[in-house]
Amino acid sequence: VGSEMCIRDRLASLTTPAFVYDPRIMQAEAEIARRAISRDDAKTHLFLAMKSYTIRDGLERLVPELDGLHASSLFEARLARELLGPSGKIHLTTPCLREDEVDELVELCDHVSFNSITQWQRFRDRASPALSPGLRINPRLSLLADERYDPSRRHSKLGAAIDDVEQLLKKSPAELDGIRGVLVHTNCDATDFKPLLATVKEVSDSLGDWLSTLDWINLGGGYLFDDARHPGALHKAIDLLASKHGVELFFEPGASLVRRACVLVSRVVDVFDSAGRQVAVLDTSVNHIPEVFEYQYLHPVRATSKQHEHLYTLAGATCLAGDVFGDYRFDAPLEVGSFVIFDDVGSYSMVKASMFNGVNIPTVYRLAEELTQVKQFGMAEFLSRCGV
Repeated sequence: VGSEMCIRDRLASLTTPAFVYDPRIMQAEAEIARRAISRDDAKTHLFLAMKSYTIRDGLERLVPELDGLHASSLFEARLARELLGPSGKIHLTTPCLREDEVDELVELCDHVSFNSITQWQRFRDRASPALSPGLRINPRLSLLADERYDPSRRHSKLGAAIDDVEQLLKKSPAELDGIRGVLVHTNCDATDFKPLLATVKEVSDSLGDWLSTLDWINLGGGYLFDDARHPGALHKAIDLLASKHGVELFFEPGASLVRRACVLVSRVVDVFDSAGRQVAVLDTSVNHIPEVFEYQYLHPVRATSKQHEHLYTLAGATCLAGDVFGDYRFDAPLEVGSFVIFDDVGSYSMVKASMFNGVNIPTVYRLAEELTQVKQFGMAEFLSRCGV
């Protein structure tokens, strides 16, 4: 669906770099996810993981398609409550639950999945009567080759180890009195639901009797619903938990709902030869889509193909030597003023973007029937980050 974002005829009106999102694509992705998780005999809920996307204007248009929002910090929870109003549902989990924030968080949120047994023991008496407390479980199933993405990596900080929970239920079950649900998140950018089914079976086999005393299970995110294979595995996982344990189910995708809805538009500001390679310097930076630098993620670029003859190294605007997007082949030569458009930048881009080197953050636009500027950053934001 991301390829349907047509902005070529509106490029001249953009202040670059520009972050352009189409709320219609986000709404369509939410509908795809909702259809995927809907089952006649199960009560399922669709949330957005806010860690992937927090542009308020976009969220306001996406929220009506959701059952709630997932937050991981006080600021995200405050924004979620502003967007949802008093009746909207907020789920929160964080490894950093602060003493000076917990009272506000348990009032703001409907569900809090405590990240560890010790976190639960420390703060369980602070829960408000309306709160439905949960516990994040680490089933110790490593499904990812790159441990930087792996919530179940060795020595993981994310969740209580499943064998520790088993032992606690055997020796001191009263320690988990008050827990009404569990959160299990084990994957990232997965296009196959078989690992989810394996995760559900592991948790059900290990904690089955206890799960049947709970109200809900949050299966997290990490799955790309529009690209996913083996949807039958997803349905089996849902049916198993709903029929065997009688729980409500929460899904909280991030990238799956927003990644394809956004592009980053930049202009070429210089082109030169460097040891036989043409380098095109852009007015944007990998600091605007940090996963390029952090995880060597290569975003698709418009008008490029492995077969095209015009090869360029796309470099960012800062003096960081590693501010490089990668090598791309274009269908036509680049020159100063040429537009370069990165696709699929909706997730983990603006939420992480920095003003490193004093380079401005991209101007935000909404593309629907019209192209509308939502937010332009400037010196005030830079000075604020400088402590002014």
